[in-house]
Amino acid sequence: MIKTLHFFCFLLVAIGSCTASKTTAPSATPYGPRTLIIGAEKISEEDAGGFTSWYCKDFLNRDRVVVEVGFFNDTLFDFLGFLLYDGGYTGEVAFYRRIGLEHRWEWGENAAYSFVLKTDGTGLYYDFSAVSEGEATKARAVYKCYQR
Repeated sequence: MIKTLHFFCFLLVAIGSCTASKTTAPSATPYGPRTLIIGAEKISEEDAGGFTSWYCKDFLNRDRVVVEVGFFNDTLFDFLGFLLYDGGYTGEVAFYRRIGLEHRWEWGENAAYSFVLKTDGTGLYYDFSAVSEGEATKARAVYKCYQR
């Protein structure tokens, strides 16, 4: 009976350690509303009316967050979004727009970089910095994205 009880406890611990625990989104502040550092500015969820975002991982190596893309929920900022790097809370501002069912962020000088989020959660990163105007290019990287 005791061996059965030990086995049952071991089984519960083993199963519990295999389940994915939900982690909180990274923030510049240890408590209170989530705060991001975008460029040199600190922006809290309260000031921006909340954030809607997706964290994205490499399709082959899904161990770490590579980029998080999002936008501010306040209608005053409906054309602005953000990109956060390496699973953290720092990044930069981007122009955001929704085109049909897809989301698109553009940033850098002359919108040299772009990130497109497709309806199936696929994230596509484009680098237009060395592409002539009007010339097509393929995605430089592909990610699997999940909404926060």
